[in-house]
Amino acid sequence: MLEDFFNNLRITEPALKEEIYKYATITEHDKGDVIIRNNEYIKVLKIILDGKIRVYQRNESREILIYYLFSMETCTLSLAACFEECQSNVGAITEEKTTILNIPVRFAKEWNFKYKSWNNFTINTFRKSYTYLIEEYASLAFKPLKNRLLDYLVWESDEAVVYRSHQELANELGTTREVISRLLKKLEKDNKLQLGKKEIILLETE
Repeated sequence: MLEDFFNNLRITEPALKEEIYKYATITEHDKGDVIIRNNEYIKVLKIILDGKIRVYQRNESREILIYYLFSMETCTLSLAACFEECQSNVGAITEEKTTILNIPVRFAKEWNFKYKSWNNFTINTFRKSYTYLIEEYASLAFKPLKNRLLDYLVWESDEAVVYRSHQELANELGTTREVISRLLKKLEKDNKLQLGKKEIILLETE
């Protein structure tokens, strides 16, 4: 299994392979096993050899998906902990039977300076995570904003009528007038409201 790991990550240095064999451990996990707990200090870098892990944040009674991890991937926060001791602000749980490679963070940090292939793995992991989060933010920014906009209109309405310009709504919700105009047209198409010249008439207020 480690040979597949070496091939996928393009690890070619014999000395690095030897250290991984010496210091890393492999663990098997069933579906539903907790891999990372919120607020615990990260001492081990966990890389998925096979399986799937759900990384999430919990806020009071809500859970928000951050991302999924698959084979040959690791949690970016865990990787960051290799450089500075920190507590986790996310949780992680297996979504299916999963095999994990566990590397003490002190070795993972050293390898970044000793081995080019490991440094490439670190850089690529940060780059991939950053790109993914930016893409997800760009995608999700419009979906919840539509709901936030409708909630705001209901709250601000006077007998189901709101007297606010698109720019005023944009200022209240921290976005642009163009985005608000587009969302209002979508809500009108969904029969949630009717747009007038100087007013917005709500068709549903519950």
